[in-house]
Order: sequence, then C-alpha cells, then structure tokens
Amino acid sequence: MIKKIRFAVMKKIIAAFLLSGVLFYGCETDFDVIAPYKEVMVIDGLLNVLDSVHTVRISKAFLGVGNALVMAQQNDSLTYGDILDVKMQRLVNGSVTETFSLSRTEYNDKDTGVFASRYVLYSTTHPIFDDGSEYKIIVANNQTGVVAGSTTKIVKDMVVSSPNPTKDSVDLTGPALSIARYSECKNAVFYELIIRFHYRDIDPSGISTQKYVDWYFSTPSVIDPAGVRYNFYKYDLFQNLGLHIPDNPGYTRRIDSLSGNIRPFEFILLAGSEDLQTYIQLNKPSTGNVQERPSFTTVENGLGLFTSRVVHSEFKHPNLQTVAAFDTCVFTRNKNFQFN
Repeated sequence: MIKKIRFAVMKKIIAAFLLSGVLFYGCETDFDVIAPYKEVMVIDGLLNVLDSVHTVRISKAFLGVGNALVMAQQNDSLTYGDILDVKMQRLVNGSVTETFSLSRTEYNDKDTGVFASRYVLYSTTHPIFDDGSEYKIIVANNQTGVVAGSTTKIVKDMVVSSPNPTKDSVDLTGPALSIARYSECKNAVFYELIIRFHYRDIDPSGISTQKYVDWYFSTPSVIDPAGVRYNFYKYDLFQNLGLHIPDNPGYTRRIDSLSGNIRPFEFILLAGSEDLQTYIQLNKPSTGNVQERPSFTTVENGLGLFTSRVVHSEFKHPNLQTVAAFDTCVFTRNKNFQFN
C-alpha cells in the first residue's frame, strides 16, 4: 500500500519562487502553468465485512485550460466510459487466493450541484472475509494501459454484549448508567457510537413520514480488556430526543409500523481503520490561518481512499418502562407520542 502526504509548505515555496521570477522579468516572459495531460485515476471504497454488496467509486482527476466549473459539468472530465477492467484479489499471508471482478453501473441521479450528474460505481456481491485476509483492488484502463490499485486490511466485526443481544427490548429508564459495550475489532484504531431513534411523524391530515433522531458519541467512555464501552444516562437520552423532535400542534408520533421492519432504537456501532482515521483528521474544518491541507491517498499510481470499516447495527424495542417514560419525562411528554 502506498501512502502519500504532501504538505502545503512545498507548494508555497514553489509559488514564491515562480512569483519572484515573474516580477523580475515583467511581462516579457510567458509560460504555461498547466503540464501535459497525465491520466490520474481516483479510487474510493470502504469495505464493510457486513455488507452484502461491496461498492467502489472510480473516477478521474482533471485539469485543463478554461473555467474549472464548466469542465466539472462535463461527464468526460470525471467519469470513465466502459473501458476499465476492475478486479479485487483476496490475499492470505501475502499470497493471492482468489480473484473476482466488479461490475460497472452508471447512475444519473446525483443531486444538483457543481459536478456532472452522471457517476459510475463498480460493485460485487462476493463475500469479504475478516479472517486476517487483505484485499487488493486493481483497476486497468484497457485503452491507455494505465493501472492503479490499493491494498487494505479488513476491520473485523465486533461481538456485542450490551445491549443484550439475546433480548428483543432494551430498558433506557434506570437511574444508573446505561451501557453499550462490544469487543475491540482487529485492524480498527477508532470507534464511534450512534444511538438512533426511529419514529413516524403523522400530520393532522394523516400523512405519515418516517424520521429519526441521532445521538452521537465520538469516543468511547472506556476501552479495557472487557471491550469498548459507552456510558450514558436516561436523562441525557430523553433530553436529546426533546431537543430534536419539534413541538408541532396537531401532530402525533408513533413507533409502530416502521418501514423496513426496523425497531425504534438502533445502536449503530462503528469501527474504522488507521487510514480512514487519517483521512478524517486531515479533512476536518481548519481552525487556524492555514487553509491548505495535506493530501492523502492509499492508491498506488492514483488518488483516493480504499480501506475498511465496520458499521454494525443492533435494533431494539423499548421495554414497557421506557415506553411509559415518553409520557412522564419533561423532555418528551409534549411530543404527543401514542402507543397501543
């Protein structure tokens, strides 16, 4: 795997050197700042061992003479035609044990914006194993011969111990700490938790819209030999619901008949690789005077991020005590939740 971090300091040194040359020679010297075209593949993919379909986006970087906003609207500036051979290899102890192809699908449903509406994804239903295997993607342009690729270790799925995986419901009303706990994941360096509450918003005319409220934990409370643990209080959970569910007169809220047969409380447990953590840290909003960020890529002979993470969901119904708390808690008793 190739990892490149190019810092903006060198850019500033080069820019200062070029500027001094322009000032010295005045208007008599003309030069072209755009180098000859070089094909640069951009490969982005996050493998999740729990997914049934694994998807990678492949595009190309572009540079040209003229308005960049206009060029960004041209599909050919960003996407490849059906000229790529995209394969993935499974490696065990450095040896290739199997090779499989990814299929191409073109989409035209991107939200409106600066970039062209068309985009292309490559996908496979081939299973990804978290048994210590590594996976390598290889992308070859059949017309130009350009080849790019990247290799990643797979983040192993976690074993959840709380909320109790053998119980259908969860109690979120006790005065003591409530706990979400799961095992550490091999090849993961950071963990996050989202407690997502699903509900139906029903307007006075009877139209129902499914919505959800997230409560986000960026870091665990404890990581110890027993695993990764998040501690939280009922008071804080219901306060978060009260802050994000508006008081709408005439509206009712329900948690039954949710689409997709999901349950109201979803514990989304996340674990990510070192490469993903580096990418996230480098792309955080800048808090200082320096706005340029170092670029980061895991792709050899190209750009992009190809790595692994786990997104594990545990769905639970609220138990009877938790249901009753919606009517008694100061934060939710005016939200007009109705239960059978």
